[in-house]
Amino acid sequence: MSGFVTIDKLSTQIGLTSRTLRHWEAQGLFESHREASSGWRIYDEHAILAIQITALLRKLDISIKDIGTVLKNMSVQSLYETLLQQSASIHNEKSKLTQKDREIRFLLQLISARTEESITNHLLLELKEESCNTLDDLNENEEVLSMTTIKHSPPIHVRFITLPPMRFAYNIAVSTSPEDEAMQPVLEWLEANHLLGTARLFGGNTNPHPSGENNPYGYGFCASIPENAKIPSQLKEMRFDGGLYAMTESSDDIYGSWQALMSFLDNNLDYQADHDSRLCLEEHIRNDSPKGSGNEYVLNLLEPVKKRA
Repeated sequence: MSGFVTIDKLSTQIGLTSRTLRHWEAQGLFESHREASSGWRIYDEHAILAIQITALLRKLDISIKDIGTVLKNMSVQSLYETLLQQSASIHNEKSKLTQKDREIRFLLQLISARTEESITNHLLLELKEESCNTLDDLNENEEVLSMTTIKHSPPIHVRFITLPPMRFAYNIAVSTSPEDEAMQPVLEWLEANHLLGTARLFGGNTNPHPSGENNPYGYGFCASIPENAKIPSQLKEMRFDGGLYAMTESSDDIYGSWQALMSFLDNNLDYQADHDSRLCLEEHIRNDSPKGSGNEYVLNLLEPVKKRA
């Protein structure tokens, strides 16, 4: 199809992973088409322009919602207003950080000569009274500090679940954007054999692991299947033992979501990551997006865990 670019070529040209493109598409920022011969996602010039705008604004931490407004209007005025709003937000954040730094330095001055003392209610009351003579109300400042901490470390909702043992049919692809290549043979076989409605779908990086922009990496995609299903020659079989996992739903930023999950486990008192003994998985959950328009899946990130000693 003349004038269209496939997802792998576009991923290489722009320096984005194909999964990032699919997630942006799932947010309704642009639409892809399907190449009839291969089934690959392809993008026309309008989608490519939207992707370039999205990539630019996401680097500036502008939200998907605000990017959607820019893409809807496609006017310089809309872009200007969005950038102006983000600039004001950054300036406001800098002011809050400056205020907190001033408060911290003031408290350091108050306690610098009292480091041998124990922290008591009397000491805290004294510090509060002295600081209130110079600073705003301490409770209000503590609330601001809490809100800022949340902004820098977004809350993550994690559940601990037990996955059952499963029989998998799987496929692995290695390229600069291997996700669609790994998924397509598995999904086509499931659909042809009327298994798509009952299969659980999982994916994950394999060797060689991602190592930088435009470098090939591996991605495996697998589906749970019944014991009596005959696996075709183009796919492979794997036995999955199941076990205890920490699960969280991924945001638009998959890498950031994985980092947040690992940080959560690093600080969890009961469980720790156990990825050396079992697979890390991304479960693909079907959503209501029509086929060929937007991402057909949302992702649950699954990290194997074990009880802390």
